[in-house]
Amino acid sequence: MPVMDLIEQFTTDFINIRAVIIALIMVGLITSMTAMTYILEQRAFKLRRPKFTHLIHGIEAASVIVSIILLRQVFWVMNSGDVLSWGYATAQLTVLLFSLYMMQNLAVELVNIVMPIFFYGQGMYMGRGWQYVAVFITMSLLLTGSIIYVSHHQASALNATWKYLALQIVYGGTWCFIIWSVHPFDMWYTLTVLVVFTIYMAVIRFFVTRVSNFVDRFTRLDQAVNYDELTGIRNRASFDTASVDVFSFYEKHPNVPITMVMFDIDHFKRFNDQYGHMTGDAVLKHVAQHFQHELAKQTSRGEVFRYGGEEFVIIFRGVDAQKARQIVTTIRNSLQAEPLVYNDQALTITVSLGISALKAQDSDFDSWFKRVDHYLYQSKEAGRNRLTIEGATMALK
Repeated sequence: MPVMDLIEQFTTDFINIRAVIIALIMVGLITSMTAMTYILEQRAFKLRRPKFTHLIHGIEAASVIVSIILLRQVFWVMNSGDVLSWGYATAQLTVLLFSLYMMQNLAVELVNIVMPIFFYGQGMYMGRGWQYVAVFITMSLLLTGSIIYVSHHQASALNATWKYLALQIVYGGTWCFIIWSVHPFDMWYTLTVLVVFTIYMAVIRFFVTRVSNFVDRFTRLDQAVNYDELTGIRNRASFDTASVDVFSFYEKHPNVPITMVMFDIDHFKRFNDQYGHMTGDAVLKHVAQHFQHELAKQTSRGEVFRYGGEEFVIIFRGVDAQKARQIVTTIRNSLQAEPLVYNDQALTITVSLGISALKAQDSDFDSWFKRVDHYLYQSKEAGRNRLTIEGATMALK
């Protein structure tokens, strides 16, 4: 095909009103995916629960699939039942590769691998391009390798221009030749599409980099404001915010049980005095992370905070005092059964606890908080390594 005819065909495919409509739809899809990813990932970061994180990754992967299906339907309608165009292929490439850089999880990685093989493998299964099956298989393997590499090296790929462009050429090239093996377009036209895709993705890189930098800065700011630097759990400021939300919620839903647990580390001063402040810090971090990890395994309705010094607070929503006692007793028992090994020293750690549910007669949050604090003090006065629930103190083994 003459070069001028190629240019004319290319121009007809890409520079028309339908292309503008498709571009606007893609921008809308990418913007929606970005906003959704940001909101969900922030939620997952705050909750830090593996099951919830896996659910979010599944939702993100589903959003990519829905976006691809929407694009297919748009092209189907705009082209009278035909989706055989490089414009559609480029739209697919853009959404999938953007999701790979932006969402960064295994589910989206699998979608990127399966989608092209499914769509164009289906075409080959229906009798198109069997003579190029070796090309299809080879390109599918290369595409899988490039997707795995991009998925695990997003930061370095985005930061190094030459590496990014090389990966786009490999990624886009394997896609183009997968399509070519099923629908053998003119080779020069296919290569022209690859060049345009590479340039287009350079523009996308600019957008992804700016969005990623913004999200990273916001995440670091949120971490600094709401999380304790030493232990990694939520801090006093975050607790103050949560306390307002909890009390407001209870006023609207008085039949939903809300329970507070306060605990502190027994004889914490001895760790500092006998082993040094570095050991004391290690003990604080160990207790905080142990409670957070074990709490997440048992329930999604509790959140642990470092209130100050060696004192911690857990707020349970939708959990009564007796159920909260069972949960924290189990965590406390596993804490004692797993000594902290630090500087060749096995340190057995125990805690004292106070537990009380929010009651209708609590006029404000402070009255509830003071009662739980008093129960904690009661446990310590009784000899430490004890638990006081609604005024009744019991020894812990």
